[in-house]
Amino acid sequence: MTSVATRSRRAEPKAPASERPILVATAGEAESRGALRVAAALAAIGGAPVVALGVAAPFPHNLSARVMLRPPPAIDEQARRDLHERIRDSLTEIPGSESWVVRAFTGTPADLVHAAAAKWRARMIVLGTGRHTRLDRIFGSETAVAVMRNARIPVLAVHTRATGLPARAVAAVDFTDASLSAAESAAQLLAADGTLFVTHVCAFGEAKAKPGDLIDIYRAGAQKRLDEAVAALRTRTTRRVDGVMLTGEAGSAIVAFARRERCDLIALGGHPMGLLDRILLGSIRTRVVRDASCSVLIAPPDRADASAQPTSG
Repeated sequence: MTSVATRSRRAEPKAPASERPILVATAGEAESRGALRVAAALAAIGGAPVVALGVAAPFPHNLSARVMLRPPPAIDEQARRDLHERIRDSLTEIPGSESWVVRAFTGTPADLVHAAAAKWRARMIVLGTGRHTRLDRIFGSETAVAVMRNARIPVLAVHTRATGLPARAVAAVDFTDASLSAAESAAQLLAADGTLFVTHVCAFGEAKAKPGDLIDIYRAGAQKRLDEAVAALRTRTTRRVDGVMLTGEAGSAIVAFARRERCDLIALGGHPMGLLDRILLGSIRTRVVRDASCSVLIAPPDRADASAQPTSG
């Protein structure tokens, strides 16, 4: 990994907990413009500093020297410098970005984004949703999905069309701490007159229930917990909060609801990093990120540190 874009001895930003930065990952391309605009909107409301981070892919170092015009380190350095300049150019149309810190590295994007977030104690990672074609999946260019898989802080993957804070959001809850945390985070990200739909995808699909049987008991219990979650959220935000029960396969039901209600944000909870959790829950998150036509927020299970919140309620 090469050094950061500037060669000065200035220390990297180490803000106190109340001023932890928003880390926006970008390559200066069109797909990340929405992420830049949303990061600027969040910073304007919460007064948080912003670090714009770019990662250039390293040149293949295993090629024969006869096919390379310059040594690989020199090629990497030029790519990093070009990326740094491209990011700066992309910020010229973003209000308030004059004070942003811009850094560029070469290496693996997801790994370096996580490393930078830990180093700067970022409160949130913001990045573009990227492309979701079959080739992108095969060659690992779905950076948003890769970052979300191991995130320890909230990750907001922003649709390229986004121009500011979301107005309508859907938070899918399974009543774990992580999913309820995601719902609260979504409420905080909404515009002042925004609406939050808190949804639970009910098990058993469209199966008919008889009074007192397992399906009936489950649905009644899920509805009660959903009502309680909605009531609790209403005490913590001035945004409108509605509860909705859904049926069907979780990922598809969430995406379909978001499209039907013209939501511009879907919020999901993170999860522990065990293998079974990755297979079962990770597949739902990945499907939502790939299929959604709006931004997606993934919140971590633990929100004990309130300073990680991007905005005040």
